[in-house]
Amino acid sequence: MSPAPRRRTAADLQRLWPKLGHDLGLTFAGPAGGFDGGDLRRTTRPGPGLPVIDVAVTGEGELAALGHPEYGSRHHELIGEPNTERTRNLVKLYVLAALRREARVQDVLQCTVSSADHQRDVVRIVLTVRLVDDDRPLDVVLPFDLAGGPA
Repeated sequence: MSPAPRRRTAADLQRLWPKLGHDLGLTFAGPAGGFDGGDLRRTTRPGPGLPVIDVAVTGEGELAALGHPEYGSRHHELIGEPNTERTRNLVKLYVLAALRREARVQDVLQCTVSSADHQRDVVRIVLTVRLVDDDRPLDVVLPFDLAGGPA
């Protein structure tokens, strides 16, 4: 059994805040002032029929006006491409390039991109990263739909 993680103090958070940033909008259902119980803020995008509720993503270069021209990923450029080894390698290349520029990521320990089971146009991105100021690896699994729909 691994030990419980140490709770970060206000001073820890103040020191980490410039590195952590705030690129995902959060909303809190409970009383203001707490960081627990938050959920991702949603946005809508056009979809077949009704609009699709989704989490907004940032493409490379979209934050140039804010002084971050390199922020974001290019993997959205691959929408419409076939699910081939070449395309999966490009997804991996674009994801690794974005993570290399991410100040909150200390190391990328693993990155694999494979075809998703039973979904012809979906690839599965599996990441193991180590964040700054935390020695515990973080595992992330993301679907990416090459057809442009929700994965």
